[in-house]
Amino acid sequence: MKILQSINKKALIVATISFLLGTILLLLFLVSGLDVIVDIGLFYVFIAFVFNTITFIGLITNAIINYQYYQENLRTILVFLLNIPITIGYISLVISNPLQHALT
Repeated sequence: MKILQSINKKALIVATISFLLGTILLLLFLVSGLDVIVDIGLFYVFIAFVFNTITFIGLITNAIINYQYYQENLRTILVFLLNIPITIGYISLVISNPLQHALT
């Protein structure tokens, strides 16, 4: 997938960084089980939500203004939105924490 518009490139970088940071925090929590990681993770989710919302508004605005690139814009928005179900899945993993029972 070739990305021509710079806002779409930046949005995909934001989505990738958000995914990686969230994954690192989840893995740290699952391995360590420390409650402080949960606090850091909740703070991270809040900050990421605000930042990603601003980026998403920019993507929607760009899709309206540059409608001739609708396929690229739509693909970028869909990939960007993939972080939502991933975040929900990560939060459910933290709540259930299947490794907690295996380690005790």
